[in-house]
Amino acid sequence: MKKALKNEEYLSYVDYLRSVNFEQKLEILKEKYADKKVILYGTGLFLDAVLDNYDIKNYLNIIGISDKRIKEDKSYDYKGFNVYKPSALRALNFNVVLDTGILFENNKKYLRDNHCLKRGIIVQKLVQIPLTEKITNFFNKIKAVFGYLKQSKNPFLALKYLFICETREIVSKTNYIANLKRIRKSNKPIRTAFVCSDAQHTDFVGLYNLLYFDKDFNLFPIIIVPDNLLDTDEIDEEKMSKSMGIFDAFNFKIIDGVDRQTKELACLHAFKPDLIFYQNPIHIKDDFNPYKMSNTALTFSVEYFIKDANFVSMGSKYFRKQVSDLWKIFVGNKEERNLYSEYTDIQNKDIVKIINRNINSGIVKYLKKCLKRN
Repeated sequence: MKKALKNEEYLSYVDYLRSVNFEQKLEILKEKYADKKVILYGTGLFLDAVLDNYDIKNYLNIIGISDKRIKEDKSYDYKGFNVYKPSALRALNFNVVLDTGILFENNKKYLRDNHCLKRGIIVQKLVQIPLTEKITNFFNKIKAVFGYLKQSKNPFLALKYLFICETREIVSKTNYIANLKRIRKSNKPIRTAFVCSDAQHTDFVGLYNLLYFDKDFNLFPIIIVPDNLLDTDEIDEEKMSKSMGIFDAFNFKIIDGVDRQTKELACLHAFKPDLIFYQNPIHIKDDFNPYKMSNTALTFSVEYFIKDANFVSMGSKYFRKQVSDLWKIFVGNKEERNLYSEYTDIQNKDIVKIINRNINSGIVKYLKKCLKRN
């Protein structure tokens, strides 16, 4: 469990670095500090995400890494760099400290107050977002809100989402409105895909069966995916085979959907589903996450037993981002909705839907009504 939680936090940082186009930021830093010697400050998972995914040596002349948690007098190697305790920095010849921590001002104050730096040493964040980019991001959000307003014709919701949603969340909601309109206009069975990451807990099987035998839905084979979070992790072939065997025993149609080289889920894109059910949102990969798939499908998940959920995982940034781009998350009652919304920070974003009594049959009823198949 600790490894999974660590992976979630790590993934949230990888995701963030991609979102800010960190490689481009490194090009700017390369020019800005071309003739400078650099110390990286902070040895947490954020630094790991940077060093694992970017060849930072090609951009900066880094002579070492430091962190106040380091107590050893002698330096040691960390991913190819010398590591020093803060008090040892004064003896080094460098010009710039680039902070990889979240609490930038606190770290800067610590280094200054404890006289770890010589006079004239520059201390800046590693990830530097220029004002022009911040302005561009703001206008992109305004553009997304107007896109939602045009599609929804609902100024109240557009204004609400402007203040409580991220840009990508607004884009997802706009896409879902378009998908709803498209599906409602069609008389063809609704193409539906299920993505399974934990065959040991198959609460969704009842829902799959209900939809499979309903003429309004066209069910694809259940797509089996690994439950490890990182693309750098090796796929547990034995566990994948065991998952396949569990469904085989009950004569379910299944498919191993993961490309072993790219770790992508090409089959999901090839199926071109109208609806995608994710068994566990925490295992959604970038190749088929809700934001990406919102372009062509409605995405949802079901929380059958909130009381047994891993609330630490639900509170992670990576989990929150994944579920905030879903179309709907179905729960059994008001208490579960409030609990789930609080931990995932999606209150008032109109994602969590209460289905009273029999949740699976209630979901089918809701889908048929919402998609005008009654």
